[in-house]
Amino acid sequence: MVLLLLAFAFFLVFPVLSISLSVIGLVNDKKRSKIYLLLISFAISIIALRYIPHPTDDGAFHFRATTALIRYDSIFEMFKAFSNGWIVGIYDYGSIPIFTSLMYFVRNTHHYSLLSFISAFITYFSFGYVVVDLFKDLGKFSKLSYATVFIAVLCLNNYRYTTSGMRFCMAVALMMLLLYLESKKGYTRLKTTIWYLLPLGIHSAVIYFIGLRFLFPLIRKVTLAKSLFVLLGFPVLFNLVPWLANLIGWTYLQFFIRKIEVYSDNSSYSQFFNTTLTMRLYVGIVLMVLFVLLYLGIVNSLKISDDWRFSFVTMTYYVTLLSMSSIPFRNIYDRNLFLLLPMIVVSTYILFTYRRQLKILTNRNIVYGLTIGILCLSCAVGVFYNNNFPFGFIDFSKTDLLLKNIFQFFSNLPFT
Repeated sequence: MVLLLLAFAFFLVFPVLSISLSVIGLVNDKKRSKIYLLLISFAISIIALRYIPHPTDDGAFHFRATTALIRYDSIFEMFKAFSNGWIVGIYDYGSIPIFTSLMYFVRNTHHYSLLSFISAFITYFSFGYVVVDLFKDLGKFSKLSYATVFIAVLCLNNYRYTTSGMRFCMAVALMMLLLYLESKKGYTRLKTTIWYLLPLGIHSAVIYFIGLRFLFPLIRKVTLAKSLFVLLGFPVLFNLVPWLANLIGWTYLQFFIRKIEVYSDNSSYSQFFNTTLTMRLYVGIVLMVLFVLLYLGIVNSLKISDDWRFSFVTMTYYVTLLSMSSIPFRNIYDRNLFLLLPMIVVSTYILFTYRRQLKILTNRNIVYGLTIGILCLSCAVGVFYNNNFPFGFIDFSKTDLLLKNIFQFFSNLPFT
């Protein structure tokens, strides 16, 4: 309790610097770990309050669109206008009602960095919750392992994209959280699937993973045929869905097709793929291969049927195969990594906890080596992937970010 009070006091005075102390509290105090997670998520996200987007950033488009929503006194009037064909900005905000609702609620503040702050908080809290809840459920564990998995998962998310693009990172983080929570019941409860409307109402690109979730009860028991079916997912999807869209004429399906055509064109976003991004794509392939080898090795050596955590690992295996099928479509593959890599880190550690059940010492050593390799690669790619941290678009200096107190972060917010 003393450490928590100290962390909270430090958080009020130096919120960004308090992250380190809160991480120490998180791995040492299992009972209050979720409170520490709140402090960490808040401290990470508070930087976004000072965010002023570049004119070509997605954040700038979202902020300008938010300004246009001021004309509506009722959220129902706003959505009625969208349903009647009203268009604002370059995005179809009528098809993403959850995110548009967030825009609506901050519209009169004129401090639209609040939108980035909310997005960052939801994103980092959702990713972190999976790790915290997992280790809270485990018995004995290494504190160093806990800290490594936690830091790796958070680092694999890109802060610049979270504060600017907002939608996709937030949707993916919620998607991972829901997949994790549902794994506790083996993905068998249909009534809980309504929660997937939350990430879908933020970004439509998560529909692939929602489809995989509904398919999971049929493919739970891994076989070669089922694995190949998922591995061919995107090539089949790109040929089947357009045919269905023309056959049925469903507006949302046709909207989805337009998205597929844009993101499957590798030349559309080629200017964004610098050295760091390209490295992440290749490291992603390495991590996928290592995880598949680790998963198949454990499955072939042990019979694990009564552990809910293994349901999440199997879901990760199928998300990995689905992502492998998207490799030819570089833009889609890059997006898939936002969900896949954190899932691989968490699932790898779950598989690591089974190593003592292996009878052959060599197999234990292989599992240990693969786990260390995956965690080290994940941490490295996460750090390099965040080298585009938006310091140049924040109205505090680096020193201010470290030394300003929480009240100063909320004072005189950028007027956007």
